[in-house]
Amino acid sequence: MRQSDALAEETASLRLTVRSVVAAVLGLSPNHPDVEDCAQDALSRALEGRDRLRGGEPLRPWVIGIARHVAIDAIRSNKRARARSVIETENDEGEASLIDRVADPSPGPEERAGTNERSERLSQLLAELPADQRTALLLFHVDGLKYQAIADKLKVPMGTVATWIARGRKTIADALGNSHEVES
Repeated sequence: MRQSDALAEETASLRLTVRSVVAAVLGLSPNHPDVEDCAQDALSRALEGRDRLRGGEPLRPWVIGIARHVAIDAIRSNKRARARSVIETENDEGEASLIDRVADPSPGPEERAGTNERSERLSQLLAELPADQRTALLLFHVDGLKYQAIADKLKVPMGTVATWIARGRKTIADALGNSHEVES
């Protein structure tokens, strides 16, 4: 068997690995058509460029690198195609202005309402906690203090601070979990 035939056979044996790498980079299932297209392209590039593989260099990492680059190129190509399609899209009145075509990254009204409700519920639950747990939680999560700094500030052992924070978190989590089940 010639060396080029052996290399072609070894490259083909990496098909599943190449598909897995491409699927991971694209964030798609290994059976997705885009994954198959990229895997085929990567294997073709590896076979066509086999002369660039240095003697003694392992084939697997080289082919995986090609697969990764092909998948990244596909992501970039898809982004450019989406951007072109947005620019080419017209609204009912004709050409949309550039500002009208830019996606608004801010949360929608439903998300803002949900955030407000969660915030109000969290404030209510914090108010219902024992003062020591509430204070420890706020110092940790809002002020960003470490356990030892909280212990020093409140003049209690660090283990007590850890207990207060753990109990406060559990109480809030349980209450939020129960209220979530009631809403469903």
